[in-house]
Amino acid sequence: MPYVNVRIIEDNVTVEQKLRVIERITQVLVEELNKDPAGTFVVIDEVPTDNWGHHGTSVTKLRAARAKAAPAKSRTKPQRAPAKKSAARKS
Repeated sequence: MPYVNVRIIEDNVTVEQKLRVIERITQVLVEELNKDPAGTFVVIDEVPTDNWGHHGTSVTKLRAARAKAAPAKSRTKPQRAPAKKSAARKS
């Protein structure tokens, strides 16, 4: 009786997406381990970003910092490499 627990950040995941994840994980267990889908359980836990930490802070704060930094990056023009001049073909 397989039990698979998937934890994801609450991130506007649709019911349809979650159903596909459940179906596909179940299918992997059937194909790879010959498990009975009737006895297979897949649970998806959605965790608020305030409750998910990374690099010593919450994902909420990390995303806010990234969003704040993004406009500053977009103001600077990307540097382009000088165009290469093609060599004249010899006939």
